Amino acid sequence: MAQKILSPVPYEQGFHFFMPNGYYSGETATSVCTFLRDLERMEMQSIRFHFERRDFQKWLRTTIGDEELANRIDKIDKTVPDEALSQQLAEVTDRYLALEVFQGYDRCVIIVWT
Repeated sequence: MAQKILSPVPYEQGFHFFMPNGYYSGETATSVCTFLRDLERMEMQSIRFHFERRDFQKWLRTTIGDEELANRIDKIDKTVPDEALSQQLAEVTDRYLALEVFQGYDRCVIIVWT
């Protein structure tokens, strides 16, 4: 399961971050690890825009094939303040990867930067 979840998808199937006005941010996540990296540097307007539309969950379910992570993101309070939203998204994703996928190993650092 970890192999599929961590495998990058083609750029065309990646998660393309947009702003609410339709402007492409220039960032595209092609794996869960690059998604996590992008959450930490993306503008809050883009994160809120995609979160409210449930775009993250849709991409994780349909493209990555990770129902469990999508369900965990679904549980984040929709009214969480902006300053806490990106942090909660990153924490949920990071915790899921560390505990469920890597059983405690922080492999995203290795995968993203090699």
